[in-house]
Amino acid sequence: MKKTILLKAIALMLILSSCSDDDGENLIDFTATFASATVSTTEEETSKEIVLNFSRAASENGTITVSYSGDNAEYGTDFTTSPDGSSGTISVPVTSGDTNASFTFNKLTNAIEGTTKSVTFTIDGFSEADWSTGSTSSSLVSYTPIAATSGIIDTENGGSNQPNQVYFDFSTGVQTAVRRDLWEIGFYNGTENRVFLNSSLSVSAVALTGVTDLLSVTEASDLPEPMDLFTYSFVTEQLEPVNVTTVAGLTPGLPIGYNQYGNLEAGISFTDSPEGTLEGTAFAEISTTPEENYVYLVSLGKEIPTEPAETGSINTTGDLRDIIKVRILSDGNSYTIQYADLNETTAFSEVTVPKDAAHNITAFSLTNGETVNVEPAKEEWDINLTGVFTYYGYQGPIAAGLTYSDYVVHNTLGGVGLYQVTIEGDVPTYANFTMADVDESALVYDNRAVVGSGWRNTFGGVVNTDRYYVLKDADGNYYKLNFTAYTSTEGERGHFQFTYERL
Repeated sequence: MKKTILLKAIALMLILSSCSDDDGENLIDFTATFASATVSTTEEETSKEIVLNFSRAASENGTITVSYSGDNAEYGTDFTTSPDGSSGTISVPVTSGDTNASFTFNKLTNAIEGTTKSVTFTIDGFSEADWSTGSTSSSLVSYTPIAATSGIIDTENGGSNQPNQVYFDFSTGVQTAVRRDLWEIGFYNGTENRVFLNSSLSVSAVALTGVTDLLSVTEASDLPEPMDLFTYSFVTEQLEPVNVTTVAGLTPGLPIGYNQYGNLEAGISFTDSPEGTLEGTAFAEISTTPEENYVYLVSLGKEIPTEPAETGSINTTGDLRDIIKVRILSDGNSYTIQYADLNETTAFSEVTVPKDAAHNITAFSLTNGETVNVEPAKEEWDINLTGVFTYYGYQGPIAAGLTYSDYVVHNTLGGVGLYQVTIEGDVPTYANFTMADVDESALVYDNRAVVGSGWRNTFGGVVNTDRYYVLKDADGNYYKLNFTAYTSTEGERGHFQFTYERL
């Protein structure tokens, strides 16, 4: 009897095994679609990667044939491609396991002023009979900037450590990825003299009110006045009072975390507000009167870990970085940063940074002592998929230093408005939403965190399908956007996908 049962079990396993070996079994249809229906180039750009996204990972090797037609553009004279397309078509290779493929458009000339010049690429065929074309079958590459009409974007946040911030511009379809540990503070380039902290790196700061001598401050220094603060206790699970009288007593509660010090009732927070307003910065407005600018202690945040997380999880916050002392001055047209190690008493570094009207903020590295390129020009980005986002605020009744992952903010300082559409009642679905449905009064220009982390559900590991977003850029273009992926096809966090369409 036992032998019979064993034989039946082995037979069943062989049947199941043969089913699982069938590559076509239970797979969704394989379709290829252009990531963007329109692609802009500038005069300075000489090449552009044209991306084809797949509905699933390819289960076999193959090729996609792409044809092209030019408007005032000829192959070999005005443009070439890689792979070569001199025959009239381009064979784009696909390798088993790929979730997208691409080819390169090489621009050889620029458009004459006042004329149009473009190339339209179209999916023309497949080597595999069961492959087909998705929703966007062609992509127009313009030699001059044009507002993009639609696209499907796979972000370059970098995986479960989320090492990159990604800035995205809807009108050009361009994403710009930068490491989030390149900078700690950013200088506002508008009329007010403001300093922003890098919330993606958990940077925080506290003023030593009345202290203007940078080198007089050390870990052993007394505070000018005691500070009545609160910290979260893991023992009582409540906020507990803490009276701080020295720098040494203040520094343990400066870094962002659940037990970070603060007192929201008294307006004391060591982080910028989540809304990103000028009035909500941890640094007070920088005065043009030097004596009114005090020394700050600045926690440089937390390292980006390099060890990947388990599938479906994240690992975004590593070891604490240093705490240093900083004093910032301004003449209204530039900022001067004075900074040194906390216990330095003989000399400090000093750097002057002029305001740059083309950018919202100029990012500065306190670890390298120089400005760094982070944000694109203020009119060249609409949302920032910042990944990690931190601030001191309420979580239920408890105030603490909070850290979020998968976070998205929009460019309020650059005049971008955005609002969330929640699908309920007779509210149209994303697919059915049109320009006629836009509620101009709902656009939010004073809170960058409307999207935040609410687009996904960490407990379910899925994208929330009951909402999408409407955005108006600084040029007056309206877009709808919908998040469609939370992880890579292998289940790794930190690989986001969204689709968008101009209204």
